[in-house]
Amino acid sequence: MWINVNGIRMYYEVHGSGRPLIMVHGNSEEHSIFYESRVLLSKHFTVYTVDSRGHGHSTRVEEFHYADMADDMIAFMDQLDLRDVVFYGFSDGGIIGLLAAMKSDRIGMLITSGANLTPEGVKAPLRLFIKAAYKVTKDPKMNLMITEPHITPEELGQISIPTVVIAGEKDLVLGAETAKIAMSIPGAKLRIIPGEGHGSYIVHSSRLADIIMEETGVSEAEPGAGVTPEQMKILLAAQQGEEDAVLMYQKLAEKVKDEKDKYAFLRLADDEARHADVFKSYTGMTLKAKPTKAILIPLLYKTIGREKLYPIIAKGEYDAAEKYKGIIADFPEVETVMNDETHHGDAVLNLLK
Repeated sequence: MWINVNGIRMYYEVHGSGRPLIMVHGNSEEHSIFYESRVLLSKHFTVYTVDSRGHGHSTRVEEFHYADMADDMIAFMDQLDLRDVVFYGFSDGGIIGLLAAMKSDRIGMLITSGANLTPEGVKAPLRLFIKAAYKVTKDPKMNLMITEPHITPEELGQISIPTVVIAGEKDLVLGAETAKIAMSIPGAKLRIIPGEGHGSYIVHSSRLADIIMEETGVSEAEPGAGVTPEQMKILLAAQQGEEDAVLMYQKLAEKVKDEKDKYAFLRLADDEARHADVFKSYTGMTLKAKPTKAILIPLLYKTIGREKLYPIIAKGEYDAAEKYKGIIADFPEVETVMNDETHHGDAVLNLLK
């Protein structure tokens, strides 16, 4: 979905129901980094994952300023009339959250991860890397991190809502910087995640969902609760099928001769792994891939060729999408999987064009 804010077209997705939760990514990323956590969080919140200006599907811009990005988020909340928002921001998204929380009364709780107050608030090797990258690429997103932000403790003192300031034990942000943020916001909680880096518990990780639910006082239901035995049978079969597809595409990628095909199958394997996680969130079961398809499909590639094999693979994707139609009413997150399977079928057939 798109919304017009401050002269740009900003892309966002919305899932679930309940208290609004906005999730904003870091520099040079986009909304999909939160996929695994969003699957879980949408059971308890109306989750808005946003592409900030110049990122993802949102409008390209010539230069970046954190103040502009914060104003975009405020306009986003105003236009959708969102109130008592839980605002979660990672890295640049955390900086955006700090700035937005100073100016908007629509945010009811702020959670930041890996935010910094000044360019000097990150570790020296990262600063050097960013400066070198900018010299080579002239990417304005790199220039943003070199020149901004400049947030003072006095400004942070304006934030009066419940706030949780998070960083990984091995974060790229200096520990003193994270502590300064927490100490400057009245009543803020400081939380350091043991053993984690800057984004290791956030990017394509469901651990972030556990942290947000814990900090907001939401209890995650036990996996499988409220699922009938017949539904569990269907979900487990679907999860097994997705796990099998991961291994199949990985093995097929090892056999194909065309580099374009190899890249496509590796991407499909990544998608199927995320699909398996969706079903795992419902079943609570960990399943291992069965090797049958992973052995058979590469063998067929060698014996009958890609022109005959790829339509067979595509049909399998389309058939899976049809099967999922019957369960999306009870398990809404499966709708995304269903749509992906259709796209997968199309993608495999397009390799023959």
